[in-house]
Amino acid sequence: MSFPVPPQMPVRPSQRPVPADITTAYQLWCGVLGLAVVTLVASLVDMVARRTELVDLMVEMAQDPAFEGVSTEQLESAVPLLVGLTAALGLAVIGLLYLVVRQIRRAKNWARMLLTLLGVFMSLSTLPTVFGVGVGGGTLGWILGFVGIVQAVLTVGAIVLMHRKESNHFFLRLPEN
Repeated sequence: MSFPVPPQMPVRPSQRPVPADITTAYQLWCGVLGLAVVTLVASLVDMVARRTELVDLMVEMAQDPAFEGVSTEQLESAVPLLVGLTAALGLAVIGLLYLVVRQIRRAKNWARMLLTLLGVFMSLSTLPTVFGVGVGGGTLGWILGFVGIVQAVLTVGAIVLMHRKESNHFFLRLPEN
């Protein structure tokens, strides 16, 4: 007695091998997010170092009648809160982006499209820095400009890798040739 051959089960996207281009794109995106953490920390250090300028700016903004009765001491005491909120918001955004980046290894096309849009925006926003327009003063400004340019290069590389032929087959679940 013979038994029929069982039908071939279609391979689910989670069971398909991840192409090398997607693995490399994932690593490039992780590098971009790592540099975003460096930029965030440098910006926070700069905020603390330039505390008096920040307080002066807040005092100037407090001249509005809606803020009547707010003293300079109250504004100075708000600086640590402002730094903490900036750090928390920055880390939350970076964390959310990492969750999206993880989805590209799971063949989620929406994640690829979202990262492509964000990456194009990030890269285009770095163009003024390339031409020396967006660079702030001092050593920190130059370092942040350099980090921004490196982030843009990594981002463009990741976008290109996410849209190559093997990657399209992976994301769009096309049959292998």
